[in-house]
Amino acid sequence: MSIVNTSVPYNSFLLRQNLDSLLKSYPFLNVQTVGNSVLGEDIFVIKLGRGSKQVFYSGAIHR
Repeated sequence: MSIVNTSVPYNSFLLRQNLDSLLKSYPFLNVQTVGNSVLGEDIFVIKLGRGSKQVFYSGAIHR
């Protein structure tokens, strides 16, 4: 079973669909926005866990 379809060109609409699919499969995830891109699209962060340690990885600059 594939959650993220890798055979289509990627865009912000598909990103939101993929995040929604991940949330359905993994309800413990917490998806939030941390800002907007220069094109006005949301930049998302996915939080998991409840511990005191935090790691932030941004894929936005690699897009």
